Amino acid sequence: MPEVSVIMNCLNCEKFLSEAIDSVYDQNYQDWEIIFWDNASTDNSADIAKSYDNRLRYFRGEHTIPLGYARNMALEKATGTYVAFLDCDDLWLPEKLEKQIELFKKNPEVALVYSNCYVIDMSGNIMKTSFETSEPARGQAFNELFLRNNFIPLLTVVIRKTVLDKVGKFEPLYKISEEYDIFLKITHSHLIDYVDSPLAKYRVHSANFSINLNIGIKEELEILDKWLSKDPSLSRQFGNKIRLKKLKRLAVLCNFYLVKYLHLPKKLAKFY
Repeated sequence: MPEVSVIMNCLNCEKFLSEAIDSVYDQNYQDWEIIFWDNASTDNSADIAKSYDNRLRYFRGEHTIPLGYARNMALEKATGTYVAFLDCDDLWLPEKLEKQIELFKKNPEVALVYSNCYVIDMSGNIMKTSFETSEPARGQAFNELFLRNNFIPLLTVVIRKTVLDKVGKFEPLYKISEEYDIFLKITHSHLIDYVDSPLAKYRVHSANFSINLNIGIKEELEILDKWLSKDPSLSRQFGNKIRLKKLKRLAVLCNFYLVKYLHLPKKLAKFY
């Protein structure tokens, strides 16, 4: 069996799909399979995916379903010791899996390894790196992840399959924040590590930004409340910090819509 199962969830991704798949085939580390879950695409994504060899295992859903649910469907097909994720408009650098699997081999207690990544525009131009705006954390990282915004880019993540089996699946109804939810479950009882150098490229889609921001913040607040209900000690330990985080997330949302709909200059709208 391949050691790494690469989960690729696709919904009408023909524009960047070949480039994304090729970045897996170009890995220095070659002991992998791709679990390709087609979420009922209506473009040429299926034909592109099926043009590759049998290391890409193609599956298709009958109807479009939420992303968290689709990720779970793909995970059920995974056979690897480790699981990685690559959305179909993002890219990996050739050394990604090689460097991350090396960390797993060095420390059997590590459950998840992530990395820095480049943020690119629609044309592939590098805009920044993810760690420029968010400090990484390793080891016992639950508190930092809970109190801060999600600093783990999903496209950089590799997770032990046994850990995913233990903590449970993605929340099937989440559309944006299913990854933040699963990372909290993992870090609550397991160690994580990271590679400081960029090992992937995350593509920003400005057209969907407002929709994703709105949904993502609502889901994130729901996740926080779920953990507070599950573990009351978090409120006692971090009450003021949690309230501050919620206020900041709502302020980000308000700021965005002040700029978008009232056409206020960003400097004036940035009231928090």
